[in-house]
Amino acid sequence: MQVKDENNMDLRSTFYMSRILSDEIKKGEDYRKVKDTIVINLMNFEYYKRNSYHNIAHMKFEETKKNEYVEMGYKKEDKIASKGIELHFIEIPKFEKKNPEAKTKLEKWLWLIAGREDKLEMAKEEDKEIKKTIEIIDQMSMDEKEWELYNSRLMAILDYNTGMRNARDEGEAIGLSKGEKIGLSKGKAIGLSKGEKIRTIQRQERRTT
Repeated sequence: MQVKDENNMDLRSTFYMSRILSDEIKKGEDYRKVKDTIVINLMNFEYYKRNSYHNIAHMKFEETKKNEYVEMGYKKEDKIASKGIELHFIEIPKFEKKNPEAKTKLEKWLWLIAGREDKLEMAKEEDKEIKKTIEIIDQMSMDEKEWELYNSRLMAILDYNTGMRNARDEGEAIGLSKGEKIGLSKGKAIGLSKGEKIRTIQRQERRTT
C-alpha cells in the first residue's frame, strides 16, 4: 500500500517484483522451480493515465517491426513474453470516483481499505472475512475504557474455557485412576478364586493317593 505519490510507482513495483523473483531459487537450482509472481500495488493516489482503477500488466512484446519481420507462418503472434509475471495497479481515488456497489470480493476489500465501512453493511453479513476484519478494526479504534471492558470480557471467556477444560481433564484422570483400581481389585479376586480351586484339586488328589 503506497499512500504518498513519490512519482516512482512503476520503478518501485519493478524492484519489488525483482526481489521476489530473485528469492525464488538458489544458485544451481532449476528455473522451473520459479513460481508465478504477482505484485499488487494499492495506491492512494492517481498515477497512470488510464480509464480504469484496476490495471493489470504483463511482460508483453512490442509490435513486430517491418524491417525485422521474418515469414514463419504464424497467423497469430505471441503477445505475452512471460506468463509468470503479473503486476496489478489499483488506484483508490479512481475506485471511489467509480463508486461501485460492494458486490465482488475486490470491491468489498477496496471499500474497507478506503475506510468506508458504511458501504459494507450488507457485505459484512455475507462475507465472514470482511466481518472479522471490521471487528478487528473496531477493536483497534476503541477508547481506553471500551478496550478495558473488551479485555475483561475476553479474559472471563478464556478463564471459563480453561476451567471447563481443566475440570474435564481432572474428571478423565479420576476416571482412569478408579478404572485401574477396579481392574486390580478384580484381578486379585480372580487370582484368589483360581488359586483356591487349584489347592482344592491338589488336596483331593492327595486323598485319593
